[in-house]
Amino acid sequence: MKKWLNKLERYLLWLLPVVVFFAYYPVLRLGENEQMNFELSLPLIWLAIFGGLSILRLPRIWHSFKTRRFCLLAAFPVFATLSAIWSANHVRGVLVAGVLDLVFLGGLNIVSMKLDRQEWWKLAKLHVFAGVCAGIICIIQCVLDVAGVGKEYTLLCAGCGFDVFGFPHPNGLAIEPQFMGNLLIAPAFLSLLFTYNAIKSKYRKGRVLCSTLLSFLIIMSLYICFSRGAIYAFILALIFFVFYQPVWKKPLFMRVMIFFGISGLAFVGAILFQGVMAEFSTTSEGFAQGIARSIHQISLGKIDLRQKDETEMPTEKTEEKEEAIFNGYIEESTDIRLNLNEMALETWKDAPVFGVGLGGAGVALNQKYNYYAKEIIQNQFLSILLETGVVGSICLLLTFTGVIMCARRLRAGIAFWTCAIAYIITINFFSGLPNALHIYLISPMLMRLGDKTKYDKL
Repeated sequence: MKKWLNKLERYLLWLLPVVVFFAYYPVLRLGENEQMNFELSLPLIWLAIFGGLSILRLPRIWHSFKTRRFCLLAAFPVFATLSAIWSANHVRGVLVAGVLDLVFLGGLNIVSMKLDRQEWWKLAKLHVFAGVCAGIICIIQCVLDVAGVGKEYTLLCAGCGFDVFGFPHPNGLAIEPQFMGNLLIAPAFLSLLFTYNAIKSKYRKGRVLCSTLLSFLIIMSLYICFSRGAIYAFILALIFFVFYQPVWKKPLFMRVMIFFGISGLAFVGAILFQGVMAEFSTTSEGFAQGIARSIHQISLGKIDLRQKDETEMPTEKTEEKEEAIFNGYIEESTDIRLNLNEMALETWKDAPVFGVGLGGAGVALNQKYNYYAKEIIQNQFLSILLETGVVGSICLLLTFTGVIMCARRLRAGIAFWTCAIAYIITINFFSGLPNALHIYLISPMLMRLGDKTKYDKL
């Protein structure tokens, strides 16, 4: 029995770096009610199996983390689960609590698994190659959309087609571009690390070129997903990645040239790709307009390279000429997020200590503002504050403390800390567990990569 359990656990772990990219498609729809949709994805099915096995691993997990660290790590999951009792949406609260507890046990199980360092790095390389495949899917989605293939075949989300800006922004196999962009963050940094090692170790030119191209492709795909949250998080984490001195002893100039050089070229390549898509789409926008709109949107309207007549042009489609819906920065998307954040804070004031209960944010907003009951707060930290109150936020800080203690004890390396920073930034732009399971399941794998910066070639 134990031997069979070990094999199944190992097989599931090797599936993890790939299965997370199937974040939403294929999806099994089980129905809906007024407050939520009931759907199953491959990562959720994986979590149910692996999390169930992790319950059987509790003795090993407890022995690995000891009492103090285990209690710190369990602080938020335990309180959040209890908050489902007084949730404004009991069904959603119980389901979210179940997913949260499985994530908690699964993450601890991954960290406690006894694998040698090389095997962890093989898993990291598998995640990079899976990221490359996901990036190729994103590029293919864009090409097919411009070619007129329907969204039922490309799997593009409703607002992802070329009719929005003149060029498409893909969501891959995730539900939205922001989640697809987020999925590519870890493969992007891992690929850069492998490329750096290949160059520094003076591998043959073909291998270095291949590694560089893979990094370029992943980062380019991250940009064309056009998620500002993912792009901003990547840029800020990249700065940390380059200048974190305790890991990188020398040479700084080489790191700047490699990491900023590849990333910069990838961003330029992505913008040019969007310009090409705009040129070949059936809208009136051309190559230059596509580039100008891309830069205008990503800079929040601060950099405006659009032609004067374009900025004055109506944003609605006319019968005489087919035009994209938006000709630049969509202020409405930012305003909606900010308004949701304000409503979340005002609603939290009605139950500041214990919150409205896990999963109850949408119903609470509906009761106070007559807002859409299925709506979620587009900020994970504010969502936690609203649903679990001040007590839940304190428990979250305790859990963060436990994570940092574990990472330091395991001497987690630059890959873990960089991705952790990026993820902390990105969850200020969305909330929820089912579509962001990679954050909480890939991070434990990154934690086990160790503190060295020189590893096997990609």
